[in-house]
Amino acid sequence: MNKKSTIWLIDIDGTVCEDIPNEQSYRFHDAKPLPGALEKVKEFYNRGDRVTFFTSRTTEHAEQTEFWLDKHGFPYESVCYNKPRINDGEMYHWVDNKSVFASYLPEGLR
Repeated sequence: MNKKSTIWLIDIDGTVCEDIPNEQSYRFHDAKPLPGALEKVKEFYNRGDRVTFFTSRTTEHAEQTEFWLDKHGFPYESVCYNKPRINDGEMYHWVDNKSVFASYLPEGLR
């Protein structure tokens, strides 16, 4: 029987690299990866899970975002841009007809 893979939707800023707002996009190119994030994403990918980065970065940042991910060796299937930005005190709700599990990781993915 084939193992069903998990699909990971992973934020970028503050989750796998230092938190950089879109207004400071000039910093994206030199962003520092968070300790342990690359290893965790590789762990997911190497066990056959699917990895999509889901970010509030806009499509105008696609080239430098994917350059950064590739430069640092992050494996991924795709990048989904234009996630609605969230303010302090707000929260995301995901509504789907499939089972969804969400993780709140204020210290980033480790």
